[in-house]
Amino acid sequence: MDLKYVLFYPLGPLLGGLLGGLSVALGWLRPSAGLAAALVGALAWWSGGLGTSAALLLFVTLGSLAVQTNPRSRDRKGRTAAQVLANGLPAGLGGVLLGPVFFYGAVAAALADTLASEFGSRVRWAWRPGRGRVPGGTNAAVSLPGTLALALGAGLIAILFGGRHGGAIFAAGVFGAVLDTLTGPLEERLRWWTNDVNNAVATAAAGLLAWMLA
Repeated sequence: MDLKYVLFYPLGPLLGGLLGGLSVALGWLRPSAGLAAALVGALAWWSGGLGTSAALLLFVTLGSLAVQTNPRSRDRKGRTAAQVLANGLPAGLGGVLLGPVFFYGAVAAALADTLASEFGSRVRWAWRPGRGRVPGGTNAAVSLPGTLALALGAGLIAILFGGRHGGAIFAAGVFGAVLDTLTGPLEERLRWWTNDVNNAVATAAAGLLAWMLA
């Protein structure tokens, strides 16, 4: 048996546990979300090793800092296990099954959506299709700071980790975040379509698009 594989697979749960424990200790996650983060961290490692793990770490760090520095954020007490799985499980499973490009596309969408939400909610007014001007932070609303943050989030993952697939990953990240906004109103119409469901669908769609375009 190849020693490389003997060492590679056990490292996933170890690194995932470190990520989950550190995130809980910093207050970025609620204690109940630690195991969910450990699972996502393990899947990230198995998706592509150092590269995909670093992309997940960047998402967790930037997303958490955006939350903690936003006085209007709803997640300042830490993200829940459901939120962790909604943003990370599609990326991790798709990365393991289809490869790192899927993972990067999904994470690009997750980071783009998180930054868009956290920076967009800081403005006084935003615009929502079908409603016009609404208070900043309204579900499915769009603002200039949020849109710029969206592009920044997708761009960071694409530039730092995309390599020759950077264009596909950027396009997928933007697509996933925009899709999340467009399907956001379903949360008000379907009782089972929660924000977590919305996020999971958007990140999965982004990962699939990146994989198809690569």
